[in-house]
Amino acid sequence: MADWAGMPHDLLVLIANRVKVIEDFIAFNCVCNSWRTASTKDNFDVLSAQLPLLMLPDDHENNYYREFYSLSKGKVSRKLYLPEAKGRECFPSHQVGWLLTQSFDGENVNLLNPFSRTQIRLPNQFALIDEDEELIEQEEYNYIRNAILSANPSFTSDYVLVIAYNTDVNHLAFWRPGDINWNKFRIGHRVGGVSDMIYFKGQFYLVTWSGALGIIDFQGPNSVPESNVIYLNDDKKLFRQHSTQFYLVDVNDALLLVTRFGRRRSNASRALETVKFELYELDVVKGNMKELNNLGDSTIFVGCNGATSIDSTKFTGVIKPNHIYFTDDWFDQNYHLECGGGKDMGCYNLEDGNIESFYPELSLSHICPPTWVIPSL
Repeated sequence: MADWAGMPHDLLVLIANRVKVIEDFIAFNCVCNSWRTASTKDNFDVLSAQLPLLMLPDDHENNYYREFYSLSKGKVSRKLYLPEAKGRECFPSHQVGWLLTQSFDGENVNLLNPFSRTQIRLPNQFALIDEDEELIEQEEYNYIRNAILSANPSFTSDYVLVIAYNTDVNHLAFWRPGDINWNKFRIGHRVGGVSDMIYFKGQFYLVTWSGALGIIDFQGPNSVPESNVIYLNDDKKLFRQHSTQFYLVDVNDALLLVTRFGRRRSNASRALETVKFELYELDVVKGNMKELNNLGDSTIFVGCNGATSIDSTKFTGVIKPNHIYFTDDWFDQNYHLECGGGKDMGCYNLEDGNIESFYPELSLSHICPPTWVIPSL
């Protein structure tokens, strides 16, 4: 039998350097001590493209662990010890590897890298309440619904986190490393609640339920945000329709609006199911919306707290080009369901409108339904 543990260190380092998929790199690291020594973070190309993993809800029997489903392997590929995520809602922050986690009681809000278990403590939700405001329904009033980072905390401390909370209205706040509390701000007047946000070409963009596009700019490390609002030319009246979700996504350096349409599963249920998507390229100066019918080789992943795009040619045979992979993001409706959300997931073909399944099981949760996470070390 070959002595794999006795392979020369230099050879193991060369092999580790050629591993581009982080799931495989972690598996390489777990083989034995000599392989672990060769597969340090410095020997992994952190800039290599990674396929999102589907983070599943708590295991109710042992909810200190979270499982991650791999599209490339067609099975759960990782089970990580994550007490930091126990009983907490988790959603992506648009920076590779980082999630925002929040406890339902509002006491604990953190940034978390589930793969390194690095955690950054943030001000809690109570810091978002004005002294002169009477709180009636705490969890509904200031619950954070969107969180976007300007840069990756794994590589720099020079970043800004912008959040939207109580998203029925225009409530925004930002935080920088070193800040004690949230810094609250608003943009425009009567622009409506925030549907989604993105950090795009050095600025924060948000889209509201009323069809306003907000642009937020931080000029320097200690600057206050400057903002501008334009109203999208919504000829199709997308923002007046019921059972819709709106996402912003960067596809090949163009800012796209992804519109998701749902319908009730039955007259007796609040549960919604996705029936179609529409895409629009946005003119951020004039507010024009150009409908797109084809993504080419790009693939979009949408879910809680936004969307991301992937070049499918880097994962040939694993993900489908010109498709949208979606998770259950009907938060308001799912909150009232007996078992929570997680049922409305699938893969939407932009060419013919067909929807296929990509996950063979059913994972439901009130607190944290399945969500996409791009892995990192």
